[in-house]
Amino acid sequence: MRLPAHYTAAGGTLCDGQDHLYWRVLDALAFAPDAAKAAEPWRELGRADLTSSVLAERLESYLEALFDVYG
Repeated sequence: MRLPAHYTAAGGTLCDGQDHLYWRVLDALAFAPDAAKAAEPWRELGRADLTSSVLAERLESYLEALFDVYG
């Protein structure tokens, strides 16, 4: 959730609130059918704690945070 602030501090620009929300939700939902696929590289490095349920919970928390901030 801190990435946009760092990006704008470095000179980047973001689209408006609702447009920004749309693209961030769309990006997050790309992982929704199988949130575990995002952890494959981490698992290869030994992060066995990143189970499907942990990742689904984190994805849900991220989506909630998006709507709290941009919704």
